[in-house]
Amino acid sequence: MTKSFPSYLRVHTGPVNSKTKSEKRASSDAVTQFWSSFSDATGWRIDSSRRSKANEVTLLPAVNAATTSDPGEESPTITKSSALRLAKSASKLAAQLTRSHQSMRIQEMELAARAAIVPDVNDRAKLADKIERILAEATEGTGCAAAALYLLDDDTELLKARSVFGLPLSRLEDAPRELRGSRGDLEAMVQTVVTIDNFLAGGIDTWNSPEPYAAGICVSVNDGDVPIGTLWLFADEVMPFGKRDEAVARMAASFIASELKHAAASPHPKQPSLQHETIRDVAEWQHLSLPIGTEIASGWRADGMIESPRSWASGWHTWDVLPDGTIMLAMAEADDNSMRGAIAAVVARTAITAHAYYRHDASQMLSRINDTLWQTNSGDQLLSMLYMHLDPESGEGNYASSGNIMAMICSQYGYRPLVDGASDPLGTHINARAKTGSFSLLPGEAMLAYNKGMQIGRASQAFLGDRLRKCLQASDRNPLAAIRREMAGMSLDQERAAVTLLRS
Repeated sequence: MTKSFPSYLRVHTGPVNSKTKSEKRASSDAVTQFWSSFSDATGWRIDSSRRSKANEVTLLPAVNAATTSDPGEESPTITKSSALRLAKSASKLAAQLTRSHQSMRIQEMELAARAAIVPDVNDRAKLADKIERILAEATEGTGCAAAALYLLDDDTELLKARSVFGLPLSRLEDAPRELRGSRGDLEAMVQTVVTIDNFLAGGIDTWNSPEPYAAGICVSVNDGDVPIGTLWLFADEVMPFGKRDEAVARMAASFIASELKHAAASPHPKQPSLQHETIRDVAEWQHLSLPIGTEIASGWRADGMIESPRSWASGWHTWDVLPDGTIMLAMAEADDNSMRGAIAAVVARTAITAHAYYRHDASQMLSRINDTLWQTNSGDQLLSMLYMHLDPESGEGNYASSGNIMAMICSQYGYRPLVDGASDPLGTHINARAKTGSFSLLPGEAMLAYNKGMQIGRASQAFLGDRLRKCLQASDRNPLAAIRREMAGMSLDQERAAVTLLRS
């Protein structure tokens, strides 16, 4: 006795390769029709057997009944070179259309799995392949010729084709069809599966079949007990479907629902792009909040720079003319060069804006900034800061300094240190222990304040003072730009920041 396995238990390891009428129908899409029309119109045909890996096009004379019977009338009216140029252009368009169909196929699977839940394009392609494999096996298991998966929209009013087998991929471009009036889909959602032996029984199609076939099966695709779409299996000829066919259809719909649910439940991958976008926004805000070099008062020009090896900066600078006519200039840098330090610097920047416009001296300002740092944290927000007041009429000023920010005053004859940058930063003690002092800026002199990053490599205090002196000798009104150009070749290992105040 010979045993044979039922067809619905066969294991398939590859795509179905049977040649059915529906596959022939599927192949006659817009591209195939174009090449047929091309041969009829030009008298030349594509030699598909000699297509190389580089997609080179080779033409042969079109051989058909018309050309052999009447060579005078129906012989090629277009030269081979002209037809070849046309064929090459058409071949590129055909390739582009094929790529578009493949991309659309993958995107439909993304939508089938509830949009951006499957973010990786490779995962979407794998899901599309799995669904199409299920459709192929269900088609063969039921003896049908084609299959299509339709999913409901969010309002459960429209059914959109998301995957097809044995049909042109252009079906995915078709507009959604309404669920209302689609008898086959509605009955399947109620009864789970509906078999239609003859769509035209009684001479009229009351089932509203989505494709012009003779018979078919419609089965509901459910997420739990909730229908999310339908699976249609189409047959070329009228045929009676049995219990075995219903079981195969239900199994295929169950597998499809399982694949979609698995894709939707996959853990979300990490999204470094969101973190990168946040850092970019912080860096952009820091850049826009820094003042540009300008003549802050008559005869006084302020300028500043920050260069950081990171996307963000841990320091800032600012200047302004206070309500009493005094020039205010400040520069700060967090000791922590991480994003946490950048936030601490923002806290200090906000505090100086809040405290600057009522009466105070330099020492009082640093005390208020220190209080703010302690009130917003437990004392581990350390900040180096230099704050200056200056009378634009006399050039007399005073300063308060905490931390490692240094300053010098320079003329065309030389330079003299002003702040040594050797004190405890703000936030170290509950009461600020700032160094204070006074200075005078004469016509033709400039004040340069800078952080410790400016002294990395060859940029020592003598280097900075010498470059600043040469700029003043040359009457350069942008000395900081000249210093920056001199340091352009030095490696940027630490954040570099500086401000200048030039009295002309």
